[in-house]
Amino acid sequence: MVIKLTSYSSIPRRCDRAKAYLYLKDWTNKFLQTKNPKRKQDITKVLLSAAFNNHYVEGCANTLNVCGQTVRNHLKQQDPNRLLQVNQQIIHEMKKKGALSKPLTLAVDWHDEMYYGDPKAEGVVGAMPKNGSFFAYRFATISVLLNGERLTLATVPMLDRCIFLHVKHLLDCVFELGLSIELLLFDRGYFSTELINYLNGSKIKFIMHMPWHREALKPATDMLYTTTSHKKTRVEQASFRVVAVEQNGRVLVFATNTSFRRRKLHRLFRKRWGIETSYRLIGLFLAKTTSKLYVLRRLYFFLGVVLYNLWVLWNFRRRRHTPTYALKYNVRLFLVLSWLPDLEEGG
Repeated sequence: MVIKLTSYSSIPRRCDRAKAYLYLKDWTNKFLQTKNPKRKQDITKVLLSAAFNNHYVEGCANTLNVCGQTVRNHLKQQDPNRLLQVNQQIIHEMKKKGALSKPLTLAVDWHDEMYYGDPKAEGVVGAMPKNGSFFAYRFATISVLLNGERLTLATVPMLDRCIFLHVKHLLDCVFELGLSIELLLFDRGYFSTELINYLNGSKIKFIMHMPWHREALKPATDMLYTTTSHKKTRVEQASFRVVAVEQNGRVLVFATNTSFRRRKLHRLFRKRWGIETSYRLIGLFLAKTTSKLYVLRRLYFFLGVVLYNLWVLWNFRRRRHTPTYALKYNVRLFLVLSWLPDLEEGG
């Protein structure tokens, strides 16, 4: 893939050169709690610098001539959940612009931030091996496709493998936002009889890629199925429709309570695969840390979600789309120039 080099002129000229920086700075300020206004501004600049450079807070603080240890101490005292409140405000701003008014097709998945330290540290869970580690900080998200981009509606840390509770929490967050759900999409890691029974009982439509360990199914298979788990009572078993679809020589098996034809079902589920793109883009806004402090790990991930959603909000219904690389270049530039008084005053 060819990466287009960013230039200063790639930022839309019809916008104030400092507008993106001030926009992100003001939103970030909303979650920080400190009594000293000057210190709050310094912490905000350092935090944005670390997020947009994918760097460590201490190094960015030194670059901006701020005490890194002081910034870190203040960040440890912040409540990461305030960032989730900021995210809710972003969603409400999207609604004011006319988005999210219709029933939504939502994708649920989890994201692993790999961890290389003490596996007994708070918040660390076992994970599939990746980049030399078997442990990670795990976060579940629920997202919607909006103007070609994924908007993350809610996120929650996953401290255990109780799939049902994490999904229910995410759905509760969606309903609190006043949104309605047309369809839910799940990867195979979410296959659970308890979850399926809950969705059926709540009359929520879903499509779920499911593991199939029995005799191989033919691509045209479309049947009703009831689980026979030995660990569940008869009442706890789940009943649903099973549909098999061929893709690139492989047979994909889906569990669903919809009546869609096989082609439409497969086409709708493909929307879920784009969620990996949103995780990659959230990663563009993640500050680095080697800390074992769970409060910092949650704060950095939640901040990455908020900054990503702010980028989506920034571009919503704009004639000229600002790509992430241009936004990052713009913000980094103005963080370096932020000592100029007229810039901080918006001029």
